[in-house]
Amino acid sequence: MIGDHELLSFRQGYYNLLVALFREEPSAELLQGLAGGITERIDAARNLNPLLAEGWEEINRFLSETPSEDLAERVADEYTRLFIGPHGLELNPYESFYLTGRLLDRPLANLRTALKALGIEKQERYAEPEDFLAFELEVMRWLTEKQQAEEEEKRRILEQAEFLKQHLLIWVPACAEDIERAQGARFYRGAAKLLRGFLELERTHFSEWGPDKVASLEEARRLYGAIPMWKGPTFEFSPAEAAKGPAPTREK
Repeated sequence: MIGDHELLSFRQGYYNLLVALFREEPSAELLQGLAGGITERIDAARNLNPLLAEGWEEINRFLSETPSEDLAERVADEYTRLFIGPHGLELNPYESFYLTGRLLDRPLANLRTALKALGIEKQERYAEPEDFLAFELEVMRWLTEKQQAEEEEKRRILEQAEFLKQHLLIWVPACAEDIERAQGARFYRGAAKLLRGFLELERTHFSEWGPDKVASLEEARRLYGAIPMWKGPTFEFSPAEAAKGPAPTREK
């Protein structure tokens, strides 16, 4: 089933959308485009996953209640308040934070090792560390694109299964729930439900691929809790490096 090309196209579409929503403030064109055919999208989502349908319903409600000329500005304000600041961001969508309670810790080092094995490295202009939510989604998008090459399909499917089960499926559902509960989250409450519902589908799609078990968030936290705080090199990161490149990943 996971090798079906129609399913692959469906998955690529959602990864493209989720990267665009969580990497930075969505463009006005993207937001206005979401309104097109959204009723049909809600109906289709109901047949796949309840959370996916709820997410589209939340987004539809926000779009219908917000004047089109104010749409991009309101979503940008919400994104800034939730993920950037300036008076202390409301959320920390980083794997290290969810597994250790700290930023730039050992989960980031482990993730970088996994990315190196995949032949992926971050572009210098991309300011966020690799365990940022949108970057990990970008990795999955990249792997789905590589899956299209038939001679690499099985290897790329296995790589996706391992990356999902060792990273995204462990911490991102909890992160999405925090976004849903965040004060003032309106558009992003719907986006977070889309994210959570889509990952539930991904868990089902890859149930027979890769590692047999996905560690719970509590299990992963206990594992890292037994390890002293990581003080390795290459963790220098300055939020002042604000310039973002057109894509956060590149193949070595």
